Amino acid sequence: MQRKRPRERFVYVLDYMKEGNPLDKHRTHKNRPIAQLLGYDYFILMEGSVNGEDLQIEDKIDLDNNRSIRIDFTISYEDLTSVAKDTLVRVLKKTIMDREQTFVEFFNKSESLTLKLHALELLPGIGKKTLRIILDERKKKPFESFKDIETRAGIKNIPDVLLERIMIEITRKDKYYLFAYPVETEYNRKPQEQYIYIGYLEKLRQKS
Repeated sequence: MQRKRPRERFVYVLDYMKEGNPLDKHRTHKNRPIAQLLGYDYFILMEGSVNGEDLQIEDKIDLDNNRSIRIDFTISYEDLTSVAKDTLVRVLKKTIMDREQTFVEFFNKSESLTLKLHALELLPGIGKKTLRIILDERKKKPFESFKDIETRAGIKNIPDVLLERIMIEITRKDKYYLFAYPVETEYNRKPQEQYIYIGYLEKLRQKS
C-alpha cells in the first residue's frame, strides 16, 4: 500500500516570479505570480500560486499561517529555475546547520539497511573502514556535534557530506532515501515501489 505524500507545513522560497514563468510546464503558471519552494521537513520540491504578497527568496514560510500561497504541484529538480537551483544549495546548508543536533542523532542511531549495507554507508566518502570507526566511537560515547564527529571519526566537513547526500536524493540518483521523501510529479510517474524511503529525520522527530 502506497503511503500518502506527507504534508509540508514549513517551506523555503527558492524563487519568486511575479510575472509567472513562460517556460513552465503548467499553463496556469506561465503568466501569474508563482513560487518554487522547498519543504522543510521532507525536502519536497513544490510550485505554488502566490496571491497578494511579494515573497523574498530564502524566506521560511509557515503555510498554516500564510494564505497567500497555494501549493499546486510537486515538481522535480529539473523543473527548478537556475535561481531556484542556486538558492536550494544555500537553503539546504542553512537547514543542515539549523538542525545540527538532529543530524548528529542520525550518526548516533542509524542502523543497517541490509545485511551488507549500513545507512551511514550511503553518505558520500563513508566506506567500511570509516563506518567501523564511527560505530566504535559512538559505542564509547554518543557524538555531540558535527565537530565531534569530524574529530573522532576523521571525516572532513560533515555539513557538506550531508548536503551532497540530500542533493543525491532530491535529484533522484539513488533508490534509498535517508532524508528526502520521494514523490511522484505530474511528469514523473516512476512507481514509488522503486524507491526505499528510510526517513531518518521523520523517525527522530517522532522520538523527540
